[in-house]
Amino acid sequence: MTDKFNSSGNQSILKGRQGARWGQERRLEFIDYRLKWDGQINRSNLTDFFGISVPQASLDLSEYAKLAPGNMEYDTSARVYRSTSDFLSVFSTSSLERYLDDLLRVAVESEVQYGSFLGWYSPVAAVPRLLRRLDTDIVGEILRAIRENGSVWVTYQSMGDPEGSKRKLTPHALVHDGFRWHARAYCHKRKEFRDFLLSRIIHAESAGQTKEQIDIDIEWNTMVEVIIIAHPALSPAQRRLIENDYAMENGELHMECRKALLHYLLFQLNLTDAQATQAPEALQLALKNRDDVYALFQQ
Repeated sequence: MTDKFNSSGNQSILKGRQGARWGQERRLEFIDYRLKWDGQINRSNLTDFFGISVPQASLDLSEYAKLAPGNMEYDTSARVYRSTSDFLSVFSTSSLERYLDDLLRVAVESEVQYGSFLGWYSPVAAVPRLLRRLDTDIVGEILRAIRENGSVWVTYQSMGDPEGSKRKLTPHALVHDGFRWHARAYCHKRKEFRDFLLSRIIHAESAGQTKEQIDIDIEWNTMVEVIIIAHPALSPAQRRLIENDYAMENGELHMECRKALLHYLLFQLNLTDAQATQAPEALQLALKNRDDVYALFQQ
């Protein structure tokens, strides 16, 4: 089974579908998802999930058949629609990435489905993660400041100041580094843009609109090309293995990353100087344009 969407999520068959009710569009996505990942669907799946009538479910299935002819066929003995061998998904919500994300949510917090379309799924587990304390009111205050182009007074703790001190921040984005949530903000104390761990903000209140002139966050707006290769000290067979793992083309993987987030990316990929003493088999990857990337930290 393949998709009628490329890796960037661009639509093909659905291009030009205008005016469809959001409710039905969502149900058509559901049909597409279940056909791809369960291989079958029936009217009761739709009525149970969306709380619609049987006649409406029949209309949705008919509409899907018009949208994607040849994607499903009716099994009269089992009374289900089954995906055909020529199935081509027509919604990006049926992508492998979305499906695996849904599985991960089940593994992390099985009682909360987050509106996923999962039906049957394989047993799944995830390595436990340490979760940092987050305060709903504090995060809400940061979000309001971002939305309203405002500032906040915060009490912020750090390893150098574990008791915490008051400072004024003008946040413009949230950042997740793979493990922790940060606010990207202009620090009026340091007079520069920095990342602030949300878990270390122990108090936040509105500071209204800032009257100070704030420069553009250049590091945030600067995109850096990172070229990843298999570690050159690996054997040719090992390098081919790594290249296949990451779907490299011509032995390279090109990524774009905000300069402000570059150090997080390098740490996750085991590419910092502090991690470089590990064996090639442990590192597995290397930076082809290392000198260019590392030169950015000196600017």
